[in-house]
Amino acid sequence: MIRSFAAALVAGACLVAGAVRAEEPAPPPFTLTGEAGHPLVGRIWSVADKSFVTPKEVSKAAVAASFVLLGEIHDNPDHHALQAFVLSAVAASGRKPATVLEMLPSDRQARVDEYLAEKEPTPDGFGTAVGWAELGWPDYRIYQPVIAAAMGADLPIIAGDVPKKQRREVGRDGLASLGEEALAKMALDQPLGEAADARLLQTLFEGHCEMMPKEALVPMANVQRLRDAGLANAMLAAAGEGADGAVLIAGAGHVRADLAVPQYLRWRAPSAGLVTIAFTEVTAGEVDPAAYAVPEDGAAAPYDYLWFTPRGGRKDPCKELSARFDKLGKKKPKAAE
Repeated sequence: MIRSFAAALVAGACLVAGAVRAEEPAPPPFTLTGEAGHPLVGRIWSVADKSFVTPKEVSKAAVAASFVLLGEIHDNPDHHALQAFVLSAVAASGRKPATVLEMLPSDRQARVDEYLAEKEPTPDGFGTAVGWAELGWPDYRIYQPVIAAAMGADLPIIAGDVPKKQRREVGRDGLASLGEEALAKMALDQPLGEAADARLLQTLFEGHCEMMPKEALVPMANVQRLRDAGLANAMLAAAGEGADGAVLIAGAGHVRADLAVPQYLRWRAPSAGLVTIAFTEVTAGEVDPAAYAVPEDGAAAPYDYLWFTPRGGRKDPCKELSARFDKLGKKKPKAAE
């Protein structure tokens, strides 16, 4: 009788455990079809452990970190759906982190606050309220899952980017134009280091299809540093004003641990836990997950996790850039070696 009762308890416990597992949210299905049959699609690579992990393990890491940085390819809707999934997992744990958006400059914060203070704000109306279409980003609808997750959990939404006017000033006059006090506050007085500076320039060089000499990209590198420091500042400020940490929604370049937002967070809040997740489009024929993680100069991998997704179907950006030069009647600059 006792043996039967014990067996019943064990069986009941297994049923309960099975029910709990069954109720764990699954990541959203992918909508893109580019390389959808690639063996890495849907898998998550832990760079530190050099092994695949589950969505549950990644969500657990995000819940435990004060600062979570979710890197995207801007026009990939699957990346935004996964960002919403991770954000929802953090909120479901009971935490109330701020949702910091690269897409909105900080001078739009008033519009964000005004809309969220309305009687019945909705994720559908958020884009129009903040003037999303004016800012040059992909269609708001692919970002809407992120906003829906934030609003559904009543999380603060922060316009995180530096205003365009300040970006232009730094592009024209350099970081010194900010003044010593601002430079120190944002940790922009800290050098990235020779290797990281070179890596940043190389990233911009490749991002401009090697059509511009590297010396011409130095102003862009200064602006990139300003924006990275500004996004870190927005995350820290939100946490300082009562949010339970922050989750950054940004391009993958901004969440690189070696030279972007995480570096400024470490300089300013060295004891804070942070985790970086790069949603990564697979490449045909490349099935080694580690190959996606290592910079060409052999430096440490810039992300904690790589979450692989199908590829977006987009035009060749280098052809478009070349056409833009031609349209402007400019001779394409000779690429610097």
